[in-house]
Amino acid sequence: MGRLRSRHGCLTCRERHVKCDETRSTCGQCLRQQRPCRWDDSSPQLKIKRYQPRRMDYPVSNEQSLPPPEGDNPSMKGLSYPFGSIQQPDSISCQPPSLTSPPRALSISDLCQHESPSQYGDDSAMSVDWITPTLSALPRWEASYLHHFSTHLARWLDCTDASRQFTLNVTALAKSLPILLYAVISYAARHLGHNNTADQFQEKCIGLLIPLLSTETIANDETILCAIVILRVCEQLSVTVIGGDQERHLAGLSALLKTSQGRQVDPSTPTLSQAAFWVYVRQCLFNACVNQQPPNLDFELVLIPPPRVVNGQAVDVKSETAWANTMTWICATVVHFCFRGSVLYSESSTRMQRWHELSEAVENWNKTKPSTFDPIWSGEPEPGANPFPETWFTADWHVMAFGFYHLARMLLKVYCPSPRFAIRSIQRVVPESDESIMEHARALCGVCKSSPGTVPSLITLCHSTFIWGPLMTDEREQTSLISMLEDLEASHAWPTAWIIDALRDEWSRC
Repeated sequence: MGRLRSRHGCLTCRERHVKCDETRSTCGQCLRQQRPCRWDDSSPQLKIKRYQPRRMDYPVSNEQSLPPPEGDNPSMKGLSYPFGSIQQPDSISCQPPSLTSPPRALSISDLCQHESPSQYGDDSAMSVDWITPTLSALPRWEASYLHHFSTHLARWLDCTDASRQFTLNVTALAKSLPILLYAVISYAARHLGHNNTADQFQEKCIGLLIPLLSTETIANDETILCAIVILRVCEQLSVTVIGGDQERHLAGLSALLKTSQGRQVDPSTPTLSQAAFWVYVRQCLFNACVNQQPPNLDFELVLIPPPRVVNGQAVDVKSETAWANTMTWICATVVHFCFRGSVLYSESSTRMQRWHELSEAVENWNKTKPSTFDPIWSGEPEPGANPFPETWFTADWHVMAFGFYHLARMLLKVYCPSPRFAIRSIQRVVPESDESIMEHARALCGVCKSSPGTVPSLITLCHSTFIWGPLMTDEREQTSLISMLEDLEASHAWPTAWIIDALRDEWSRC
């Protein structure tokens, strides 16, 4: 009598018409015969619940996507669309009928009417019932922009976040959330020089944002914060002259964060909204250095201390992120002290005491930071190479923390309370204090030269030149600095020509 086949046996046994004992992952028959044991895909499998952050219903326009921009999809050339040609963005309906021009930034008055629930309380209190708006499968040309974001641009936003929340979470969410997808496409298109596409998708994104301003839950929506953070970067990529940054999206972010922010700040960025907060902090820092004004941050917030790390302990991404963001916050506090100190401290003794407190905070971070933040190698470059010292780090957040540390040290040197002129001529022998400032500036230039892939460190460098640039008198150093700034614009589309013009104008006065 023949052996009976098993109904739920492996595919190998069923094909051989033999009885399977149904042992997974390799049954007894296959084990004895040393055959590959294959199972039907319909067998029970582990199911993983899809991650869904807190958010709300979004109005989804009937028009889910625009046609590809010129040159992006050769197979679409010569085709016409019912709503007009992509070559003429004005003819494309990217927004509600009443919106005929790019809308202004988020209105603070529109946001102040909402309450301020804590971000750090019970998660159930923060949850919002919502229905996931879905997009059809992305066309190849739209997916190419999303891919460019995930492989190049999200790294800019994750530069102090070891958990890479923008790279991983935002990329995944953008595939189903139009408001996030439109912001990402605008950012990627702007970076690639596809300005028509960038303008069109920015208008589409803002068209979805405007109706949400009147909703009570907007301040708790992480994807809204991420979308505006991304739009802010697009705004920075469009600045070409001194004073040309209108900071419209920065104002909108400030209003949202003041409405939603709890009284504590977690530097380990456990949520997407807090990852967006730290991007906002760095954006405020950049503008504060350019304009030499205090950053638009609430320094009454309490920073949760980073965890102590024992040498030899396994690297933890939350700890790495916390230490990098802690240095970011300390640097922001120093910038606030330097550019608003005379207003906050009427007594010179009080101002000097605060200066010592900040100096101690900067040095304490440097002494207690994890060993992972130490450079792999540092030293003078080879003869004939660039004039700046070389410093090699493991990760982006180590580079950024090193840069913010030296920026803070530099600012504390420049703004040390003492009886001296605020504006000094450089047509003289450089004194010891100025040489000390330049040591920090050279360290910042050196780490940027050594880590060209960490684009945000180059952005920090170019904006910090407004503080120390006039003190750089060595022609080799000037040439190398100009070369780095020119490469930043040529390779990464970050506008630096206006900064180079300002530096050359300053140096010509020597």
